[in-house]
Amino acid sequence: MRAALLLTIALLNSTMSWAYPSYSAEWSHRSVIYFAPTNDEHVKQFLLETLINECELQDRDLITLVVTEDGFSVPKWVKHEFNLKALFNMYDVKPGSHTAVLIGKDGGEKLRWGKQTDWERVKQIIDVMPMRRYEMAKKVSPCSA
Repeated sequence: MRAALLLTIALLNSTMSWAYPSYSAEWSHRSVIYFAPTNDEHVKQFLLETLINECELQDRDLITLVVTEDGFSVPKWVKHEFNLKALFNMYDVKPGSHTAVLIGKDGGEKLRWGKQTDWERVKQIIDVMPMRRYEMAKKVSPCSA
C-alpha cells in the first residue's frame, strides 16, 4: 500500500514537471515567432508594428521573436540560445517564406500567417483563450484610454 502511494505521488509530480513551461508558471507567456529568409522590409515592418502595439502585447503577456534563415534574430540572444535551423524545422517553415506563428501559454500553435500581421486578429485570438479571459477578469488593461 505504501509503495503504491509513493508511486502515485512520483507519477503525479513527474507529469506536472512536463507542463509548459516546465520550470515555472510565473515565466509562462505567449509568443509570436516571425520567420523570414533575411532581415528584409517585411521583418522591419513587423518590428515596427510590435513597437506600435507594445502596450497591448505586454498586457497579453506576448513576446515576439524574429529569426531569419541567414542568422539574424531579435532579440539578438535568440541565435545564441536556440538552433535556428531546428526552429525552422520544428515549426515546418518552408525555406524562403515569411511565416509567423502564435504560440499559447500551453505551448500549442494557435495561429499561423504570412508576411503581414493583422494585429487586431492576433489580439482577438488571444482574448478568447481561456487563460486570457481569466487574466482579463483579474485586472484592468493599462492600455485602455
